[in-house]
Amino acid sequence: MKKMRKIFAVLLTLAMVFGMSMTSFAATKDTATITVNNADKAALTYAQVIKADQSTETGWAFVNTEVANAYKTAFKATDDQAAIKAMLPAANVDANKLGAAQAKAANHVTFNAMANPQTVDAAGVYLVKATEVGYTYNIMSAYIGFGEVTITGEEGTVKYDYPSLVDAELGAKKTPTKVEKEAVDTDNVVATGDILTYKVKTNVPFIAPTDTNKTFWAYDELTGAEYTEKETATITLSGENVTTAYPINWNTDKAKFSVDLSNMINDANSNAGKEVVITYKVKVTANNDIITNKATAGHKGTTDFGSTEIKVYQGNITLTKTGENNVKLPNAGFEVRKDSKDSKALTFKKLADGVYKYDPNSTVTEVFTKADGTVKVQGLDVGTYYFKEKTAPEGYSVNQDQAEATLAVEGDKAAAVLTANTSMTDTKLSALPSTGGIGTTIFTIAGCLIMIAAAGLFFASRKKTNK
Repeated sequence: MKKMRKIFAVLLTLAMVFGMSMTSFAATKDTATITVNNADKAALTYAQVIKADQSTETGWAFVNTEVANAYKTAFKATDDQAAIKAMLPAANVDANKLGAAQAKAANHVTFNAMANPQTVDAAGVYLVKATEVGYTYNIMSAYIGFGEVTITGEEGTVKYDYPSLVDAELGAKKTPTKVEKEAVDTDNVVATGDILTYKVKTNVPFIAPTDTNKTFWAYDELTGAEYTEKETATITLSGENVTTAYPINWNTDKAKFSVDLSNMINDANSNAGKEVVITYKVKVTANNDIITNKATAGHKGTTDFGSTEIKVYQGNITLTKTGENNVKLPNAGFEVRKDSKDSKALTFKKLADGVYKYDPNSTVTEVFTKADGTVKVQGLDVGTYYFKEKTAPEGYSVNQDQAEATLAVEGDKAAAVLTANTSMTDTKLSALPSTGGIGTTIFTIAGCLIMIAAAGLFFASRKKTNK
């Protein structure tokens, strides 16, 4: 008897161990979850557009007539069931048609706030929309179907029989609604006449097929420069050169350009999120030491998809010319050289009295101070500059020493116009001995007296002789 009890105890223990190791079985799983990845900061909403219906040929039906019409129109189907069949099998569905159907159907259902994950209790197709400041998202479809479901957790593995609801997991696709702009220059400082390369970067946006304006444009506007070497401009889509397919419209009179990128948009949004890069060159012409470039992207004439403005800077140097007692001296003329006192004199264009802009195409090499004794030269790049006096103000001598000033960037790139100051002092001309003063007069008078005395003696001696 004791033996039998021991045997039963062992068998019971084995049964318990075996039972714990076996998969647990349950009837069916009556709920499912919809999980959206890559949308952590987005606000989510969802709405059902297709439901289970055993009375139909496919076992599925649209939730209302308007939704059915949206899918029938997109797939060019004659009836509801034909439209559903056009989406079977799901792996072969036409993405363009599905995108159009989803976008149109979204206008005929009520979207509710969605948790992530979101629990639902009915099979079918759910549309999911995501919104986030600074991004556009595609409309997503979550299919909650029937199947056998196995779930493994801390308490073991549970297997649910068919027809259980199967969870759905979506990957959100988002596009930043922004434009990036960069000047391909190491220190953000340029001289007048320099050739500067710019890059405009944006992303193809998600645009719903139901959007009445499905255009996508990029724009650029310059201040202080002009477009040059336009034939070298390029446009790439996700790294692929597509320049010939998207010609740039140059408005050289207003220093603007635009390019129609609308053909990158389709109902499936297959290009959405891909980076577009426009690369082009400009020639610096600024008179104010600042080159401004604004890039935008959006529907025609708008900035829906972002806008950004960047600035590139030049440098200027002001020299003050003084005399004794710090008197300010106008009309002093200088030649300006860069990096070496013996280098070739730079050429300038006169903008106003005492204000000159560096101009490599000019022939003017001498710049002059104005009434307050200053002369300003601008349109300069970084470097050390030397001022050699060529013309001294009236009453002063040319200073043989050269004044110098350095334009340098603090940090990696300039964030403002570079400025520097220098000065030079002249001396008055020294006094020279006079050659027409009192000394000549004395000698003249003395000579006259001697001549008079000689004449008197001459006449006196003759008078004696005559007697």
